[in-house]
Amino acid sequence: MGACLPQLPQRLLLFGAAILAASAVETADLVHLCGQTWQGPGLLLRSHSTSRKFYFVAPDTDCRLWVRAAAPGDRIRFQFRFFLVYSLAPASPAPPAPNASALVLSDPCAPGSYLQFYEGSPGAGQPLGAPLCGLTIPAPVASSGPFLGLRLVTRGRQPRVDFVGEVTSFRLGPCGAYFRCHNGRCIPPGLVCDRWGMDNCGDSSDQGSWPPSNCRGPSLVPGQTGSVDGDTSESPPFSWAPGSAGSPQTTAPRSPPEGRGRALQDTALEGALEP
Repeated sequence: MGACLPQLPQRLLLFGAAILAASAVETADLVHLCGQTWQGPGLLLRSHSTSRKFYFVAPDTDCRLWVRAAAPGDRIRFQFRFFLVYSLAPASPAPPAPNASALVLSDPCAPGSYLQFYEGSPGAGQPLGAPLCGLTIPAPVASSGPFLGLRLVTRGRQPRVDFVGEVTSFRLGPCGAYFRCHNGRCIPPGLVCDRWGMDNCGDSSDQGSWPPSNCRGPSLVPGQTGSVDGDTSESPPFSWAPGSAGSPQTTAPRSPPEGRGRALQDTALEGALEP
């Protein structure tokens, strides 16, 4: 079809552009994008390809991804759909150095696995908030500039990682051609009524069946389809320490964390597992 595009009338080309804008949201796996920078209007980001079916359990993983806003003047907002990052058998913490008290206090997840956000461009990012871990969905985060970095680190003998998050390029002030959310944010028009039902505005006004979004019918979500993208693809690559012995196992069946009450498990995992 691409070879025929130069022969199409301009009206049909404009119609095709509208179709592309309507599917602006991409899907990807964090461990498949290690060391890369992704740019675009919207992204549904999973921890790994078998998210919501199996944990990601590769030990000594240190995976970094930078996301860049779609256009100059835009910023990045990240919101989790669900979040599970911890280690069943944390590594023994090393004795802190005499001048390392501030570092120890800033790592509430030590010595277990964690996810860290960064503000700034690749290679010059600064930590944005404290490391994230546990079973509680963290609050949304937003960059003050065009870049937002994510770093996944697994520590301990039995890491357990599984999360899905929504990445949105947005701007404040005059919206121009962007869609104006009820809360005043402006998002690319292709994110309105997206097929995954992502809350790109942060107030759901881009997914409502009322004006100005006027979405029709229920949106697809990963839990309804059992997968987000590429069920038939090969296992994604990941990063681990060079000193690791053998080829580490990357996934394990989902099971409740050890040492936690049943009521806490049911509450934390509700909606995260497939029916």
